[in-house]
Amino acid sequence: MNSRFVLLVILFFNIQYMYAQKTILWKVEKEGTGKISYLLGTMHQVGNSFIDERSKIKELLLQSKIAVFESVEDKKTTIIDVMNKRTDDFSYRDNLDKKDVQFLESAASDWTVPVRKLSPAELAVKLEQLYVLDVCETAKQTDTWKHLDDYLLSLAKIGGIKTEGLETNSDQFNAINSERDLNWKNAKEAVSARIENLREKKNRNQLCRISKTYLGDMNFDYQFGIKCAGNDAMVINRNKTWLPKLGTILESDNAFIAVGLVHLFGDCGIISELRKQGYSVTPVPLSKDKA
Repeated sequence: MNSRFVLLVILFFNIQYMYAQKTILWKVEKEGTGKISYLLGTMHQVGNSFIDERSKIKELLLQSKIAVFESVEDKKTTIIDVMNKRTDDFSYRDNLDKKDVQFLESAASDWTVPVRKLSPAELAVKLEQLYVLDVCETAKQTDTWKHLDDYLLSLAKIGGIKTEGLETNSDQFNAINSERDLNWKNAKEAVSARIENLREKKNRNQLCRISKTYLGDMNFDYQFGIKCAGNDAMVINRNKTWLPKLGTILESDNAFIAVGLVHLFGDCGIISELRKQGYSVTPVPLSKDKA
């Protein structure tokens, strides 16, 4: 075999590998189970048009026996209900300057949970989410859904697909507050920076880079060979908690799994962990439907 042919073969596989990473959709199989499942990395604050323009996602979801999400809300008592029953706390007014307070209260006028009910950690997360939607423009004006996971969940329910959550909404809520152990003493600077970014639409190139890639060519480096860092503790812990449940589901049903994209990265990510357990996890090319 001559050296030129070897070089061409290597080049071919490198190109295939690079192309394969331009996706957020993965096929999951394990020899002997006879089951084929799909794993979708979601970006939560994205409008329904993203799914509507990529019919392959909807088709695979509706072909599945079970649709699995990070959480499936218990409608009897929602986390929003729990948060809204809290005692009012206006301490944010004492810790933010007047300009920030005025902007924050104006921006929060239509929030389902008012600012006075949010912890500093929850407020920081809410401002990050609002930035992605308003500044990074991840949803179109015509979108009726502005949360990708919720839209997929609604499609599954309309299609009569069984749904299951990997955790409760309370689990998510507790994870945010335990990981981001912020009180106003150490949260003031972080919250103020997020308010300024949102108000002035600052740092768009830096803060919108991931969402731009997600909505564009999806060319992510999943860094499967890189060890997860200590500051990824919340992701690491949630992945560890989810994996036994995922394993049971994957062994018994053809599933469609939708979790935040961040849970797929690194050697602690769901893709790497499933591969360690003997699953074949291969990228599925994904593009917009032709007009």
